[in-house]
Amino acid sequence: MMSLFEVLEECLESVAATKADVVQLRGQTRKITLCTVQNGTIENFSHTSLKGVSARVLVDHKSWGFSSTNQMKKKSVEETLETAVKLASASVIAKKQKLVLEPLKAEKVKTSSSAKRPFEKAGLDEAKDIPLEACRGASEAGKKVANAKASFLVIRDQKWFVSSEGSRIFQNSTRLMLMVDVLAHEGALYCPASENLGQTGGLELFDVTSPFELGKQVAGRAVRLLAASAPPSGKAHVILHPTICATLLHESIGHPLEADLAMAGGGFGNYVGKQVLSKLITIYDDGSIERGLGFLPYDDEGVKSKHTILVENGMLRSFMHDRTSASIMGVSPTGNAHAWDYGVEPLIRQTNIGVEAGDYTTEEMIKDTKEGLLIEGTFGGQADASADFTFGFQNAVWIRNGKLGEMTRGANLSGNAIEVLRTVDAVSNETILRPGACGKGQFAIQGRVVPAIRCAIMIGGMGGQ
Repeated sequence: MMSLFEVLEECLESVAATKADVVQLRGQTRKITLCTVQNGTIENFSHTSLKGVSARVLVDHKSWGFSSTNQMKKKSVEETLETAVKLASASVIAKKQKLVLEPLKAEKVKTSSSAKRPFEKAGLDEAKDIPLEACRGASEAGKKVANAKASFLVIRDQKWFVSSEGSRIFQNSTRLMLMVDVLAHEGALYCPASENLGQTGGLELFDVTSPFELGKQVAGRAVRLLAASAPPSGKAHVILHPTICATLLHESIGHPLEADLAMAGGGFGNYVGKQVLSKLITIYDDGSIERGLGFLPYDDEGVKSKHTILVENGMLRSFMHDRTSASIMGVSPTGNAHAWDYGVEPLIRQTNIGVEAGDYTTEEMIKDTKEGLLIEGTFGGQADASADFTFGFQNAVWIRNGKLGEMTRGANLSGNAIEVLRTVDAVSNETILRPGACGKGQFAIQGRVVPAIRCAIMIGGMGGQ
């Protein structure tokens, strides 16, 4: 029986392949395990899988064509390739700009994420025990816990890539996430709290914080918020904890740094080489960070991931690129072309986006703040390519004369992230690797590597209530 690599490579020799300038064939198998527990009862426990192959081709150096199949046999893959060529050829006449793709080094590699405690050796029993333990921990907070929900997700991927440019790449990875949401209730008041853990790797994810402890922490915070006051409205001097700095970075800065959105009129415009943020801010994207949920050694065009400096000491250096945007802008691709699965085309996506650490401890940042708020946790919100945003935070703690005071409940943050990051006057010297998800056209799970930052930001309304 032919291996999938053999099937894909034989299809590169087909007649259809000769009609394209570039041929990219991607194969994938995926196994997803999901267990959701609510108030100690298993509500959903599923184990699903998918498999298939896609063909993406460039015809006449102008037009991309794409097609996919859930069959992995040679005949089906050849037919899929023929369809992709036909689709690309049909739209050539409408394309005016020729794409001169930067030549790629032919890669012949196999990669695999490492795990000290592989999930595969634990089995399905532990998959249900993890969210059950998180809910049991939440119950420790007492009768004021109105609802506790925990979901444990495991995604195991095997991906094959071959191209007419000579690459033959295999990637194997396992990604895990535990999501805990708690709602506390007293009288007419309801206070939510949530937290997530996630990484590429194995069950060593829980070596520092166990599922039980995570559930207990989240529920304890929700209950404490019942006695907290509302925060002030208006512009405030704040320290953004990494849990909320991660959301600001991904949603309001990361997306405008994606080349497709930048070329469509994003907030950073054509300011490469110019000062756009505080000199204390250096931002990068790096798909080679092994534990990050965005650990993707090669993207879905066969480009090797690297540490890409996007903003250096406040100066815009680069955008995140796929091969097409790089050709249009006359630069090299950065390894940011990613598809959620084989059935969709790659988009320009963040992998593990980060802010480099600064010179302060968080304690020094607090001590140096006369009056302000330490803001923690995030709830849903929205942002656009211009970097305007509105999203909620879970709670904050008053800072007065350099000391932490009473807790306040959550509210909303809003403004323009570029303007906010121009006000940064301190960055902590420790970063945290955070899990995250994104819905830009397709779903994706990604990483954020973030410190705490001190800045000025607008607070208003009641977030997450």
